[in-house]
Amino acid sequence: DGSRNLVYEVDIRSGAVSILTAFPPIPNTFPVGGPFVEAVPTGIEYSDGQLLVSLFTGVPFGPGDSRVVAVDPKTGAQTPLISGLKTAIETLPIRNGADTDWLVLQHASEGLFFGSPGSLLRFETPDGTPTVIAGGTVDSIFCLTRPTSMTLDEKTGTLYVTEYGGRIVTIPIAP
Repeated sequence: DGSRNLVYEVDIRSGAVSILTAFPPIPNTFPVGGPFVEAVPTGIEYSDGQLLVSLFTGVPFGPGDSRVVAVDPKTGAQTPLISGLKTAIETLPIRNGADTDWLVLQHASEGLFFGSPGSLLRFETPDGTPTVIAGGTVDSIFCLTRPTSMTLDEKTGTLYVTEYGGRIVTIPIAP
């Protein structure tokens, strides 16, 4: 629930809904706005017994304020996974044998608010420097204009990224 900064747990049998975890406000590192921004969870993915939750954050969308946290689906406990992002909207683990990389899709990659193309980042380790898979200038082959979601066809290694406005971008992803 991006408007209330919550992840809910639903009992499928009874239909009962309860709060699994709540995300507190995040310190605003940008010189515009108040001292804190809302967490704004926007993407959730299950991986290796954890929920990977992308926290988009609220205005002014300062560089470095967005992050990805791992949430224990039994206790709701939160553990930082990837930090220092701009506008993370979705995280996807990519497995290569025993190794795991993480793809992070960002709605915008630089500047104030949404003044730049989106980006797709690949992290070999959660605290490492990412490789930019897509993003950059509007004339690049993989320019992402307001990306909204992604899914991976594991058989072909093709990542499909949807954009606001209806375009679907296909990006080859090596394991």
